[in-house]
Amino acid sequence: MKLGYIMIFSLLCLSASDLFASTETCRCPKKPTCANANRISHAQELVGKKDYRQSVVNQNANLTSIKKFIQKVVRERLANHGRKYADRVSNAILKESAKEGMDPLFVLAVIETESQFNPRIVGQHGEIGLMQIMPDTGEWIAGKNGFTWKGKQTLRDPAMNIRIGVSYLAFLREKFEGTAYQYVAAYNMGPGNVRKLASLDIRPKDYSMRVMNNYYGFYQTLADRSP
Repeated sequence: MKLGYIMIFSLLCLSASDLFASTETCRCPKKPTCANANRISHAQELVGKKDYRQSVVNQNANLTSIKKFIQKVVRERLANHGRKYADRVSNAILKESAKEGMDPLFVLAVIETESQFNPRIVGQHGEIGLMQIMPDTGEWIAGKNGFTWKGKQTLRDPAMNIRIGVSYLAFLREKFEGTAYQYVAAYNMGPGNVRKLASLDIRPKDYSMRVMNNYYGFYQTLADRSP
């Protein structure tokens, strides 16, 4: 959730103008089949219906190894930062993604973009943890959702950091009515700044493109590792 733009020079699979489009979400995440439907629906929302069919995301959308893949990626990425957190982090990603009707690989991509899976990192503006959450934002989201808040140390708990971060993404997703390029950008620069740019007919894309590059990369790795 760092301020400012992060430049990125390549985008896999899609043109910047067709990165995102809205879709409706199935609201029954407690059922496994519906959780998978929500994941696919969110993937279509992120990629855009026009480009989804030919994307690496669609080609691997129905693989049954996604849970194991996430567990393996988390163990690998936490290897230098605290592998002891791996099970809690994996479970939090899967649980919170299902609860909010999101693709867990998207959450992986946001974490990779924000912190490279370092749960102890603190950003230059005070952002904390895996999803680089500002303490005031964390406190507000915790209060809004009835989460226990024990000060900014709450964000140093990797599972709580993910719980709060995914809840904030869900809030932004609703606020921007499923317009992915806006709510992804808002996670980085704040909803107010996204609105200001929209009023000037400027479409923020640098941070969103970096997240999406990581998103496509995880799906490609999933494909490469699948039998």
